[in-house]
Amino acid sequence: MSAREHGGKGPSVAQLEQYVRDKVRLEFLAVGGERFSGSLRWFDEHAFALTMDDEKPLTLLKSGVIGYRPVTT
Repeated sequence: MSAREHGGKGPSVAQLEQYVRDKVRLEFLAVGGERFSGSLRWFDEHAFALTMDDEKPLTLLKSGVIGYRPVTT
């Protein structure tokens, strides 16, 4: 996947934008081992904003996130 294919954006940014548009449920793994699941509302260079499965909002700092993945259940 090249940046040119995504309007000059890197593939990870394009993928995250698609997750926001499609309201894909994601699981985030935090540095302390805690896991958070919900839909990605927005993201920027410093944070991910989620709507948790219980409909409550949560903002995670990217510096505290090890990784994320779509939930396939």
